Amino acid sequence: MAQDSPLKLAFARRHPEVLAAHLATGTHEELIEALQGLPADAGAAVIARLPHNQQVNLLSSQSDDTVGAWMSRAALDDALTLVLHLEEGRREAILAKLPIRHMRRTLEQLVIYPQKTVGALVDPTVIRLTAGTTLQAAIALLRADQGDVPDWIWIVDGDSRYVGMLDLGKALVAPSGQFRVEELAVRLEPLRAETALGTARDVPEWLKHPQLPVVDHQNHLLGALSQERLTRALAGDSHTDFGIVDGMTALTNQYFRVLGLCLGDLLGARRER
Repeated sequence: MAQDSPLKLAFARRHPEVLAAHLATGTHEELIEALQGLPADAGAAVIARLPHNQQVNLLSSQSDDTVGAWMSRAALDDALTLVLHLEEGRREAILAKLPIRHMRRTLEQLVIYPQKTVGALVDPTVIRLTAGTTLQAAIALLRADQGDVPDWIWIVDGDSRYVGMLDLGKALVAPSGQFRVEELAVRLEPLRAETALGTARDVPEWLKHPQLPVVDHQNHLLGALSQERLTRALAGDSHTDFGIVDGMTALTNQYFRVLGLCLGDLLGARRER
């Protein structure tokens, strides 16, 4: 299919969130047709800003080669968002095909966490809404899933960074459907993905909430972790008493891991100049 006009392409690159919101109201076929008219980098930016359920459905309907083409041309934040919306079984295969080694290795390090860390247990399939979505639009999107409204709906900004959790009580009494979901959010302190399981077990937020959001070192929402899942993982470990020494060792290891990622980003950006 021929690419769209230069004016439309410029709009897609400058305002991908607006185009994503518009396409989210159409059919799956209309979404596919619109994306086929965009270059891979612009298409990836739009996809990364689609509502959670549509992003999951879109990526699951496309081949590994098509998804890989979007990811290979995307900005790093957009590529990470796409990876997080892929079925876990497809991630490694698609990442392995990315032609840019620096991006491939960075994404692998961001989404593949060591055992005994929160990142290894996170559930990435949680429902996400973009902060600027109106309550009226959010209700329509949730109804489109043809399922029960979940108890836990997480809110992210345009770059998939964690904002908070939708307060269903506030949403129920909101005087207008034009309230943005970020105005109806309550912030739960997130878990960092590199946190050792033994350390995560002692987080005081578990006293109030049975589920907590999980973020990476740049505050991207990776998913959520339930206390039940964490408890099962610890109970199944032959050494559940991690203690302060193990916790500090894990923290030190993850510090150097994140430092390496940041240095890699910096050096990669310099080489590309």
